[in-house]
Amino acid sequence: MLFNSVVYLFFLPAVAFIFFITPKKIRWIPLLLASCVFYMAWRPEFILLLAFTVFVNYVSALLISKAARPKPILILCILINFGLLFFYKYLGFFSDILRSLFGLLGISVYVPEYSIILPLGISFYTFQAAAYTIDVYKGKFTPERNYFKTLLFVIFFPQLVAGPIERASDLMGQLLSGKKPRLNDISIGFGYLILGFFKKTVVADRLAIIVNVVYGAPSSYTGLPSVIATVFFAFQIYCDFSGYSDIAIGSAKLMGIELSRNFRQPYLSGNIREFWRRWHITLSSWLRDYVYIPLGGSRVSKPRHCLNIIITFLASGLWHGANWTFVLWGAIHGAVQVLEGFRSAKPRKKTVFHIFFTFLIVCLAWIFFRADSMRDALFIISNLFNGFRRWNELQYLYETLSGMGGTILDMLINTGLIIIVASLDLFAGDEDLIEKSCRVSADFLLLLIAALFVIIMALGRFYSGGEFIYFQF
Repeated sequence: MLFNSVVYLFFLPAVAFIFFITPKKIRWIPLLLASCVFYMAWRPEFILLLAFTVFVNYVSALLISKAARPKPILILCILINFGLLFFYKYLGFFSDILRSLFGLLGISVYVPEYSIILPLGISFYTFQAAAYTIDVYKGKFTPERNYFKTLLFVIFFPQLVAGPIERASDLMGQLLSGKKPRLNDISIGFGYLILGFFKKTVVADRLAIIVNVVYGAPSSYTGLPSVIATVFFAFQIYCDFSGYSDIAIGSAKLMGIELSRNFRQPYLSGNIREFWRRWHITLSSWLRDYVYIPLGGSRVSKPRHCLNIIITFLASGLWHGANWTFVLWGAIHGAVQVLEGFRSAKPRKKTVFHIFFTFLIVCLAWIFFRADSMRDALFIISNLFNGFRRWNELQYLYETLSGMGGTILDMLINTGLIIIVASLDLFAGDEDLIEKSCRVSADFLLLLIAALFVIIMALGRFYSGGEFIYFQF
């Protein structure tokens, strides 16, 4: 079930109403049932895989809490978790690598090809379930003894498919408390929903038209079209993913449940390290706590510290997709962070130049993230500046801007939407936009919601918008 669907607009208020009228002690049950319906609306059979993953972690956590030697149990649990993830997401990728390697070595070995359907949200729920067991092992959380309550923690529908990746210590208690939402929760939740729908149906889905045309046939576009499409994609993926997170936060808020913030104005970052403190925050913290720190973090020699950073970001790239483009995307972010580490440790004032330069690096890395293949990505980068000597020719500009899958008016609207998004981020600063608007005044929040609602009604793409980008991960 898609957030940006008519079905969800009826599903969410129905769930919230049933939640509200259900007795406190069993209020978690309609949440569990609704989450199962939400997930099964895609392919019903894959809920069995999700339920099995949760069962493995549920049993492992209980055994770990009682075992004298819990480490072997944890290792087995992790192997099962990531073994399933490997099978469904990476088996085909690694079989292709083996086939290519044997071909280069001249070895005649049959390696089968695999075409396996990727279960929706498997990367997200695997990480969340695994973190639950690891936290029990570390003594940070007492295991839940009711399997179905553990299942609810993982399958809770607002954050199931694309995060935020929650920790049991933050979410489990809220889901089981049965606390009713306050009036303020409902107004703020509605604000998040409107903001999320604006980002997705208006900004992301409109920018996607141009991006898909250019990146779908990169050899037909060089220079200015490639630059425009890359900048558009930077805002498309930001609005698509943060829009999903906003809708998830708003949906949970209607039931008085707080989800973690996943974005904090990432394009206002002064360096790549700061970018990752602002972008997909829950994944960044997961990788920090369960990959980077166990490797030794920064409490090792300088070369080992650099290696730890690279490994963490290679893992981030591979988590996003079974393709060399994602691996290189992660490697770029890791390498830049390593280079940043060699600069003076003395704090510096963030300037417009630092923000612009960071955004430039992020956009260059996005080329690998968005391109369908390494060949396409390298072609786009090597031809980014072709034709720029004609930027002041009106005929060239007109033909270029009107030949990218949209009209001149579409390009102007898209540019205006990017300016609106950037302005909202500048207004919010380091705070949350909805929370800050509410703090300014209830009337200001109402005005913001009304303005965004009008834009959604005027420019929203309700019938041609696709899935959220991060559904594929």
